[in-house]
Amino acid sequence: MAVIIYPKTMNWSYMKQRPQQLMTQLGSLGHQVYFENLAPMDREFQEVEPNVYLFTDTKAFLHRKLPELRKQHPVVVWTTWSKLRTRIATVFNPDVTIYDCCDEFPQWAKYEHKMVQAADHVVCTAETIHARLSLAYPEKPITLIPNGADDAFFRIPDGERPGDLPPGPVVAYIGAWAYWVDHALFAKLAARFPGVQFISIGAPYGTSADYSQLPNVFILGEKPHHELKRYLPHIDVALIPFQYHPITLATNPVKAYEYLAAGVRVLSTALPECILMEPHVTTATTHEDYIAKLAAMLSEQDSAERRQARIAYARQHRWVERGIAADQVIRQALEARGSRFP
Repeated sequence: MAVIIYPKTMNWSYMKQRPQQLMTQLGSLGHQVYFENLAPMDREFQEVEPNVYLFTDTKAFLHRKLPELRKQHPVVVWTTWSKLRTRIATVFNPDVTIYDCCDEFPQWAKYEHKMVQAADHVVCTAETIHARLSLAYPEKPITLIPNGADDAFFRIPDGERPGDLPPGPVVAYIGAWAYWVDHALFAKLAARFPGVQFISIGAPYGTSADYSQLPNVFILGEKPHHELKRYLPHIDVALIPFQYHPITLATNPVKAYEYLAAGVRVLSTALPECILMEPHVTTATTHEDYIAKLAAMLSEQDSAERRQARIAYARQHRWVERGIAADQVIRQALEARGSRFP
């Protein structure tokens, strides 16, 4: 198996996103994964999942641990941040570098070309990113690995309604409370449906709108990932209320898979990746279309058949399968470099 290093980009405990999910799956497949954490730790290594270790003392890792690991295993760096190209090469000197292009943040664009050139294999999350990179770099191996559903969301036990969830019908958005959220739409929905509670659960990211004049809007903030299961059974409709923006048009929303795994109805802005999920995800093109479709969903009783169809769709798109695809990319990249491992 390989030693896989995920260089510092975020804290392991910051939400639970693609890097944590993929590294968990690669660890479960037998790779030794070392996740360079941002926050300091009180020990040299912390095993957070089977074969997945956090570390922050990079100097000690490079001088004491990595040389021993290299003797027995090829070293792979898997990065989601193109800005780290130089650091990856000079600090870790891996046998193979995998660049996972999972977002289209404009401020990262200037680093992408050199990162793609330096990478042995490029992975991406969305069809739009795959098409763009394939046209720009026809000689580069590029693999589409979308996001996926966490197995834990298929096994949600019955539980009491969380105390901070107000009574009544609930329409909720779970995810980063960021500038790409269509706050004008969210406010318009709350004003149009005063008898419905509109909930946001997620870490603040940049500035957002003022909802103080809307008594049926509740901004609950970030919750630990494992606690989201307590809220999902009490949501009538889950939202992906994004603006049309370069970031959102190229996003493959993790939250869509998590909503569907829990069997919850989903209404999204008509993003390319969500359109591909129809009919399990309902999409709307304009504010008025969004309002009309939400009205229809709230007026209809959900059926057990449709709920099971959503869950079945999510089961076809689990992180388990994404991890297997990532493992195949690593094997392919190492074999292309002349390295083989069991």
